[in-house]
Amino acid sequence: MSKGQMEIFGLVVIVILLAIGLLFAIVILTKTPTRDVARVKESLQAANFLNTMMGTTSQGCGKRAVRELLQDCAVAGVDNGRWIGASACEDGNTCELAQDMIQTMLNQTLGDWNKNYRFFVNGTRAVELIKVESGPCSGEREGSTRPEKVRPGLDIVLTLHICR
Repeated sequence: MSKGQMEIFGLVVIVILLAIGLLFAIVILTKTPTRDVARVKESLQAANFLNTMMGTTSQGCGKRAVRELLQDCAVAGVDNGRWIGASACEDGNTCELAQDMIQTMLNQTLGDWNKNYRFFVNGTRAVELIKVESGPCSGEREGSTRPEKVRPGLDIVLTLHICR
């Protein structure tokens, strides 16, 4: 009788060890790396911000969307770091209004969340003057780039980096 009880006790110990091993394996395999999740979230956040920003309409300047303001600004000229030839609005021109709107949106979202960021546009000299930054952005960063058609043969590229 004692020999049978010892065998059963040995089997119970083996089953318990296997259960504990399986539990650790499941925990390790199902755990998602938090760093990768944060990177994906910031990249999606930047892309969603750019999409939303482009459709946001202004209060002045005929309630034009940021997309239209940037398209108008892209064909303007630049002289000594100032925009020339951009359509006039109530409080300046389309380039100034676009920059002010973008800065306000970034400050009231990413700025309020205490995130450093860098926004810039490439494509023409006029839109390259539109830059908005908050804090240092020299280390790791995630972001999104969005091309925008101005007219056939002329594109601009908007980039937003969220910095760590």
